[in-house]
Amino acid sequence: MLTRADLLLLLVSAIWGTTFALLRESLRVIHPGELMAIRFTIAAIVLGAIFWRRIWPVKRRWLIDGAWLGLWVAIAYLTQVIGLATITSARSAFITSTYIFFTPFLAMAFGAAKPGLGDLVGVALAFGGILLFNVDAGFALGPGELWTLGCAVSFGIQIVITNIVAKRSDAVALSWMQIVVCAVCAWVFVAGRGGFQAPLERIPWGVLIYLGVMATALVIVIQTWALARTTPVKAALLFATEPIFASIFAVSFFGESMSGREVLGGSLIILGVLVTEFWKPLRARLAL
Repeated sequence: MLTRADLLLLLVSAIWGTTFALLRESLRVIHPGELMAIRFTIAAIVLGAIFWRRIWPVKRRWLIDGAWLGLWVAIAYLTQVIGLATITSARSAFITSTYIFFTPFLAMAFGAAKPGLGDLVGVALAFGGILLFNVDAGFALGPGELWTLGCAVSFGIQIVITNIVAKRSDAVALSWMQIVVCAVCAWVFVAGRGGFQAPLERIPWGVLIYLGVMATALVIVIQTWALARTTPVKAALLFATEPIFASIFAVSFFGESMSGREVLGGSLIILGVLVTEFWKPLRARLAL
């Protein structure tokens, strides 16, 4: 059965699902790099202010693990930003979601966990569901797609490494360190492209505060804690439900509709999660 950690990762996916429509509107007035910088800065300030007693004094292990994790998260977001300069957001979302395919192999490479047959079948089903969600995105492979593919691999690495290091470091301190590293990297990126350019009066501050507090600070703490208590492959499968929650949110609050293909895609993703969850118990029962 799904554990508390698994259910919390589903909550993370649900929160992420609310961000798609919000990001689409926000990116009309602010560059993705600037949005990332503000988002992670807000998250670092809020998390540091609430949990400063758990963070200070910073332990050397937290610093090393958090910086290592933060680097991969920053690489993931920045390569996605670079890719978005030449590809559509739909194609970017699809290529980013391919981390579910890479995660089992990355887990084996890092020695985190060896996926079983049920895990691989679940990943295949969920990946098929993601394909149905994004069939209109196209399958060309230019520079923008390659940058975004690097984003997907980086997210997969971050999932696997978090599974390893979160077992030996405090979840809040580890989360705060990686958020700070991401914020610093984002501001360096903003400076490298000529400085902050978005008009302050046009920035949707309410959306950015939500993204910073709920979709970054809260989500990364939950993710860090939960990833220490589940497997990387199961986590990737649970994260694959994000487009389902995104569609539900868009239908509920933005008047959009789900096509039959998207319903089928969502069903395949859920089936993938169920196959992974019940594969071993069913095999054990059939063996009796």
